[in-house]
Amino acid sequence: SCSAWKRNGVLNKADVHFCNAGGVLFGVKEYVPALMEYVDDYGIKLDFQRTLVKVNGALKTAWFKDAEGKLHETVFDFLHVVPPQVAPNFVKESGLSDDNGWLDVDKHTLRSTKYSNVWGVGDIVNAPNAKTMAAARKQAPVVAQNIFNTMEEKDDCVSYDGYGSCPLMVEHGKIVLAEFRYGGKLSPTFPSWINKGTTATKLAWFLKQKMLPVIYWHGMLKGLA
Repeated sequence: SCSAWKRNGVLNKADVHFCNAGGVLFGVKEYVPALMEYVDDYGIKLDFQRTLVKVNGALKTAWFKDAEGKLHETVFDFLHVVPPQVAPNFVKESGLSDDNGWLDVDKHTLRSTKYSNVWGVGDIVNAPNAKTMAAARKQAPVVAQNIFNTMEEKDDCVSYDGYGSCPLMVEHGKIVLAEFRYGGKLSPTFPSWINKGTTATKLAWFLKQKMLPVIYWHGMLKGLA
């Protein structure tokens, strides 16, 4: 949005706030400097530990609660909201979930901690990875192989390393392609000339805009990628 406003010469008229319920800009610290360059360039104000609790659309007013429980009333012209991630009720009520409602699995084998003949994949599992399609693509072969090994009565287990990918769009024509695994360790899968990792690049934008949609619709969703 800031990139569009800047291109149209109106960014200086906008008061932009990034309100995050967490305490950091991004969970993997190596990507923060690149993101902060754009935060500073766009003049974005960072409001950490602010949890959205109420919105009145008619009044264009939102209320955020800080870490001390104090409410902050904010009037807006445009509000972009990302709701908290929660597991669906059928998972919460299945008897397979943890105390927070997520499917309780071993984070490496993705096997249920409650039933040995159940595995999990995707956004419903409680493995501490980023919930992205890239993660599901890595998890699916692990689950398939481990089910096969179990059916063949083999003790071998394939391990998921927590890989996830977040294409962070910071301006028109450039993206910071964040790839990481458990523990916030960087895990690049593309050559450095495509993805320089912790900086915004045009090639990462091309990958996201032109290549990934094809890979997603015709590869991942059909089990071919």
